[in-house]
Amino acid sequence: MSIKITLDSNLINIKQKLEPVNKLEELFERGIIQIVGTERLYEEMRKHIPKAFDKAKKYKNIGEPFVVGHSRIGHAYITSENPTLPTFQEISEILFSNIQCDKLTENQINDVMHLIAHAHSDSNFFVTNNTSDFIHGKKNNKNRNLELRNQTREKLKEKSIFVMTAQEMVEYLNNK
Repeated sequence: MSIKITLDSNLINIKQKLEPVNKLEELFERGIIQIVGTERLYEEMRKHIPKAFDKAKKYKNIGEPFVVGHSRIGHAYITSENPTLPTFQEISEILFSNIQCDKLTENQINDVMHLIAHAHSDSNFFVTNNTSDFIHGKKNNKNRNLELRNQTREKLKEKSIFVMTAQEMVEYLNNK
């Protein structure tokens, strides 16, 4: 069984400058791993970096489940209520605990939707270089004296979402 990774938008490596991503792309081209993208990856690339959209299209689009107020009709699928899968609100509270769900920015909504789509797919790992949103906790008045390293990653792991940076993913694959 091949390892399947969901790639975050910050890893569309159009200039080939991200060495760990170059390695992942090489493994993808050789059929050793599968790389997929979410509907949000496609939309973000189409909207902001058209050249990157061409690159994103080489990865299978896993779509996203329909989330009222956050999905685009025609680009989402209906899913049954599965208590083991995280909801938009649950992921939002993990990533952005200090922001109400209905006050998220477009980029924050996209981050949540990347993870929702990933959780509803059969991908093994979500790979990103955005450590501030997906891996480490954010400092606030309540947690200023706590260790925040890997805090978000651990909370996501409780929801069966395994997050790694591109470098960590390469190291993981080298040790398999």
